[in-house]
Parts: sequence; structure tokens; C-alpha cells
Amino acid sequence: MALIPAGSRIEDLIYRLGGEKHKRFIHIFMNWKRIVGELLAEKSYPIKIDRDTLFVAVENNAWMQELVLLKNDIINYYKKNCHEDLNDIIFIIKTKREKK
Repeated sequence: MALIPAGSRIEDLIYRLGGEKHKRFIHIFMNWKRIVGELLAEKSYPIKIDRDTLFVAVENNAWMQELVLLKNDIINYYKKNCHEDLNDIIFIIKTKREKK
């Protein structure tokens, strides 16, 4: 029997727990660092997807401006890799998540 990486099993479990209702959000949340890069991923995070609009929390105005410049790239990445529509992204200034 071939070995399967633990990360792959965990990812499958997360998708199953989230179900079809949250599949879109889980996909973009788990790939956020790949989509925007390591630095911007440290300064922002997806909050939710509602009616084909992605809501993203951002640490401050400077990082929001960087993400606004990447807005079309983020939308195109999502459409290409998820094969679903994402019409808009709304950025919200929010303090950084506390690390536990």
C-alpha cells in the first residue's frame, strides 16, 4: 500500500467537514498564501464568500492598497483554479488575528 502524506489527508478531512456549502471558501482560504504571496498573506486573510464576493480582512491601508492592485489577479486565479465565478473582492481593515 502506498503512503499518503498526512497533509493530503487533513486537507480532505477539512473539505469533508466544511461540506459543499463551504467548499469555495475553504479552497481560497487554504490557498491564500499561494495566491497573494507570503508577505501579503501575513497581513491579510479571507473572511467569507457571499454571493460571488470575497471579503478579505487587511491589517492597514498600506496593505489594502497592495491587495487592491492584485484584485484582478486574485479573481482570475480563483476562476482558473476553482472553475467558479468570483465577481468582486471587498477589503476590510481589521486588526491582525491573534496567534494562540
